[in-house]
Amino acid sequence: MSVTIEAIKLPESGPLHLELNLTTHIAFTAEDARRKVSVYVGNHIADLLSGETPTLVWRQEKAFWRVPVKLSSRSWGRIGLVGALDVDVQTGELQIDEQAMQEIEENAGRFAASAAL
Repeated sequence: MSVTIEAIKLPESGPLHLELNLTTHIAFTAEDARRKVSVYVGNHIADLLSGETPTLVWRQEKAFWRVPVKLSSRSWGRIGLVGALDVDVQTGELQIDEQAMQEIEENAGRFAASAAL
């Protein structure tokens, strides 16, 4: 599993010193998050969308599972990644914003058109 730390301003060059002491309770597993995203995008956008293996993301003193959303079909298999949604590791709450949904819908439409689904 990988961990991404967001919202840290990095220097363009020169020394970088990070001291991390991150504590959270993971009550909602990566697999739970993947399933939740799969159900959500399948029900609200298109049934050809599902979640893939999440990455743990630390942002503003909170942890989230970042779940990539893929487009696939029975005949073509996995077509490509169309975006990602975040799931709170403590509550399981989906972090959905209009920009992420629009990106997923537009990318899925573009992939589907090029794959002639």
